[in-house]
Amino acid sequence: MGSKRRVVIVGAGISGLGAIKSCLEEGLEPVCLEQFDDIGGIWYYTEGYREGQGARAFDNLTTNSPKDLFCFSDFPYPEDYPPFLTHELVHQYLNLYCKKFDLRKYIHFKTKVLHIRKSGDYDVTGKWEVEATDASKTVYRDVYDCVIVCSGFSDARIPEVEGLQTFEGTVEHSKTFKNGTKYKDKRVLVVGTGNSAGDMAVTSSHVAKQVYLSVGKGTYIIPRLLEGGQPLGYVTQRRCNVRNKTALSNVICDIANSRLDHTAAGVTTGVDKVPDLTMMINDFIYQQIACGRVKIAGKLMRVGKTEAEFEDGTVLKDIDTILFATGYSRGQSFLPDEAKGGKDKLYLYKMTFPLTLPHHSLAVIGSFQSAATVLALVEVQGRLAARVFSGGHKLPPYHVMMEDVERWNQNILQSFGCYKYKIPNLKIRDEMAAELGVAPTWWDLVKAGPRLAYLYYYGPAFPYYYRLWGPHPWGGARDAIEAALTEGYLSKPVGRNKHLLPNTGCSCATVGLSCFVAMVIVALWKYLGMNCWWLSF
Repeated sequence: MGSKRRVVIVGAGISGLGAIKSCLEEGLEPVCLEQFDDIGGIWYYTEGYREGQGARAFDNLTTNSPKDLFCFSDFPYPEDYPPFLTHELVHQYLNLYCKKFDLRKYIHFKTKVLHIRKSGDYDVTGKWEVEATDASKTVYRDVYDCVIVCSGFSDARIPEVEGLQTFEGTVEHSKTFKNGTKYKDKRVLVVGTGNSAGDMAVTSSHVAKQVYLSVGKGTYIIPRLLEGGQPLGYVTQRRCNVRNKTALSNVICDIANSRLDHTAAGVTTGVDKVPDLTMMINDFIYQQIACGRVKIAGKLMRVGKTEAEFEDGTVLKDIDTILFATGYSRGQSFLPDEAKGGKDKLYLYKMTFPLTLPHHSLAVIGSFQSAATVLALVEVQGRLAARVFSGGHKLPPYHVMMEDVERWNQNILQSFGCYKYKIPNLKIRDEMAAELGVAPTWWDLVKAGPRLAYLYYYGPAFPYYYRLWGPHPWGGARDAIEAALTEGYLSKPVGRNKHLLPNTGCSCATVGLSCFVAMVIVALWKYLGMNCWWLSF
């Protein structure tokens, strides 16, 4: 028997840990290089900012997705964990994951990757040479059969704003934000439309003299919890929504405006829908806006010594601090350009394999933005990469992959007017799952029974579904789905017997059976090649 193929994994965050386990499932030998002294990436909280890290966990960081949507596909959170998790609990979960699957022994801590280059015999073997430095600052080189890049986004992106260099106050990016303490009694301008911008604005507003939030072209502010305590993700992250984006957009707009009149508050213009349906998940900013601690401003155009001017001509005076929550660029300076899959326009098959390389021996994980939970997505990416590297799956011919890449690039260009890789999470995730073989066929759903088939399309898209079919299934997947629907999003009071908790899952057999019958009719109708628009789902 030949030796195992060695795979180097850059980074021991969520993506890296999933990649290690996927390599082990496929009989590969993973070697993970982590520049810091512990696992977790963004979820590894430290008091001070660590030079070289990307996004960091600030003091009050909490997940925006509920735990059963923000988890590995075969490892649920402990039952006593709350629905939404602090950074401490996420880090504990990742340590439990490492312990369960014995991953830590494959990780080399305090080891920073300097360069990844093609090996001398790359043209024949597809191998890579990795140059890294360890805690002793010793530089060493090693050759690996394959590479999985899990370094995420590391370079802060600050937009070019006229006059920013003349500003006499402090300028900070969200990557170094910790809490609002140093903004006490200051006038703070936060720039951004996403979750981090909302968190920074709320946190700072508790101590600042005044906080302004520049929302650019606009955003929709939506809460984590809907009526009855149902998590937002349980409604928005459903496969039936993928086929009806307009309906989903309308639902999100209605949810947002039920808490705050976005047009009156200036959060949206009210003329057109916000491009790409930009969302900010935040439960607290409504109150801060209502009491004036956070005031909404438009698109930032110019900055002076102490003032900021916006697109509508408004000028704010005596600004002390500007906080940018404007995202990240990919960085990855240790990779050769051709291994990145492109610069502005990317040529990455399933956002994973660079078509700019002749061999499929390098995979880039999580090199994009995603509106929903990223954990399930990057886990599927890692599973796909490992299966390709092991020979368990063969990618399509080059021209087929290029057609797929161009399809995605065209959709992105139409949505944003530029190559902004903010990817529809569930759509690309299910495409990867189909490529990997863990997405169900129509016959798989028939065999699964009406309830599960119904839930697959019309219930929350839990990662557990990817362990019901295909390679490396997990026997606990079905039970995990049921538990998530009935008790997973309920906070457990102290001393309360869990058996007294209400069953809030979709347990109506009649509804499940009727929907399943409708699915069968639609499938047969489509199989016969007939137009059935009134039954489409």
